[in-house]
Amino acid sequence: MVERLPVSLVMATCDKREYLALTLESLLAQTYPGFEVVLCDDGTAGGVEDVVAPLRDRLDIRLITQENRGRAAARNTALAHADGELIVFLDDDRMAAPEFVAEHVAAARHDRDGVIGWKRRALTWWRPGLLPLGEQDLLTLVDRVGGVERLAVPIHFLAPGEVAADPAAAFARTELGDEPDNYHAIVEQYGPELADFRFGWALATTANLSVRRAAVKEVGGFDESFTGWGLEDTDLSYRLHRAGVAFSVRTTAVNYHQVHPLADPNPAVAQRVMRAQLMRNLDHFCRRHQALDAFLFRRRWEHAMTLAEADALLKLVEQSPPLLRRELAVLYADR
Repeated sequence: MVERLPVSLVMATCDKREYLALTLESLLAQTYPGFEVVLCDDGTAGGVEDVVAPLRDRLDIRLITQENRGRAAARNTALAHADGELIVFLDDDRMAAPEFVAEHVAAARHDRDGVIGWKRRALTWWRPGLLPLGEQDLLTLVDRVGGVERLAVPIHFLAPGEVAADPAAAFARTELGDEPDNYHAIVEQYGPELADFRFGWALATTANLSVRRAAVKEVGGFDESFTGWGLEDTDLSYRLHRAGVAFSVRTTAVNYHQVHPLADPNPAVAQRVMRAQLMRNLDHFCRRHQALDAFLFRRRWEHAMTLAEADALLKLVEQSPPLLRRELAVLYADR
């Protein structure tokens, strides 16, 4: 008999009550028994106790509440209350497929240090004019509901209990395909083991990620100086990488990102704000680490190169004379 690996699912939440309810419900259908859920409510208006309460007799769930302090601080709070040997991160809007926890555990048992799961997209609630959906998503939606006229009013695609009762049917009815940040081209080029790929850490976000708790503790958890949207999780993965954690992809550890409204009612405005916050945090990331791979990662977000091109360039520099490497380090540190 294989000994059970103690697992903590770590989540932070803020003002996503309807989406959190479906995410927590999806955990009722997990095939791996005995995991705990550690949820930090980072200032949700009205709290989430009423969302959590109906599940307490079926989930081992620990809810910690705090005033809004941001994503990094909320995850650190949750981590401080987690007991599992393996930490599985997922977001409050990510419904987990039934084998989600089991697949992360299976990877950990095969000595995988950091495991990046596979992310798909789902539309669980149509809200007219508020969702960041592209043309193909809208065409899929029109076909799904039987005509554009139906989209004049909100539509709930999942009733309470449906995800737990029949997850396959629920996901088939709501899925919109893969998330772009699965980096298909990277996985195809380097394989799921990301062999000899220097930027595995750049793919590792807390949307779907597992790592040993001891490793997270060793690097000090999340850096709370990252504020706004983006990079606090990539910064953690980068420090884990620098500490020797190797990342690989597990395409069978699947969760579904529920498409939801963004911070501004106008999705285009919200995306511009998020982009500005991301670029600010990228500057902070580069100043914090002052390393060539950190700078090349920034160039990827400036659309100057792909991660595969950044990987090739980094390897080229690694083979260059020490003088060139030192001069490049000085150049990038001055930016």
